[in-house]
Amino acid sequence: MWADLAYGGVGLIVGGYMHVLPEGQGLPGQTGIFDDQHVEPLAKLVERVHQAGGLIAAQLAHAGRHTHANWIGRQPLGPSGGYNQALKEEIREMDSDYIKKAIQAFGQGARRAKEAGFDAVQLHAAHGYLINQFLSPAFNQRQDEYGGSLENRARFCVEAYQAVRAEVGREYPVFIKMNSDDGVPRGFTVDQAVKVAQELANKGMNAIEVSGGVAGGGKAHRNGPGRVVGGPEEEGYFLDNALVIKEKVKVPVISVGGWRSVGRITEALNRLDAIAMSRPLIKQPDLPALWRAGDESPASCVSCGKCLATGQQGGIYCAKGHEIP
Repeated sequence: MWADLAYGGVGLIVGGYMHVLPEGQGLPGQTGIFDDQHVEPLAKLVERVHQAGGLIAAQLAHAGRHTHANWIGRQPLGPSGGYNQALKEEIREMDSDYIKKAIQAFGQGARRAKEAGFDAVQLHAAHGYLINQFLSPAFNQRQDEYGGSLENRARFCVEAYQAVRAEVGREYPVFIKMNSDDGVPRGFTVDQAVKVAQELANKGMNAIEVSGGVAGGGKAHRNGPGRVVGGPEEEGYFLDNALVIKEKVKVPVISVGGWRSVGRITEALNRLDAIAMSRPLIKQPDLPALWRAGDESPASCVSCGKCLATGQQGGIYCAKGHEIP
């Protein structure tokens, strides 16, 4: 798929969730970047993208509490203990030693990505995964330096970024995908996101992609990564939050969430720096090329969300009209 996206005219491919520790795997079959042995096979994939004329970023992530013991071979860990209702799992609280280990794992993952030839790295701080869990008071009830105040809840995110920057240097592009609204009670909000975005930008973060919602089903998923787009008026469902952040930072801001039509995208690009798409490009990897060629038909993606379920089968594809095993 990566090469298809490059041939299809995507400006920058974000290669999808790569876990920086084995227990950070979020779904079966996901790509890991937690061992130096991963560099060579990843380099071959990057080379295919470059041969197709594309650029690609590695998305570094850790599932934290949002995974299953059957997938990782141990009890899931999170900023705080508790119960993951979506996955029916008891969560164990991370101790301080593991937190330090996870922070350094993001740095080592970035080093491997750079060695493999990726053009940039992105920290995944959205959708209820570990960095988002630390940021969110809904998931983080710690009483130490990593919990409580916003400054403390942001500490893991900031230190993970600093670990990445220490490994890749000042000139290598590093950006972040972060929630602007968790969509859950007591969750992370856009006002908090603005302050975290400002701190990261001041420390050298190169760009900020603004998303929202948490994975795992329910209202927060339907209002976030799994939202249905019924028409042009429903596109860009995190645009307003992205514009709030755009006003407060001096780095490029990217809007993701429900983009489907040339007209709405053009309007958005008059107000911020870039847009990101996922589900439409799973169905039509050549969509940018079609638009550049003058075919301005909207994306044919119907937002059914079945592609999200295919990830549990070891690969992502458009499954519209198909039964998911």
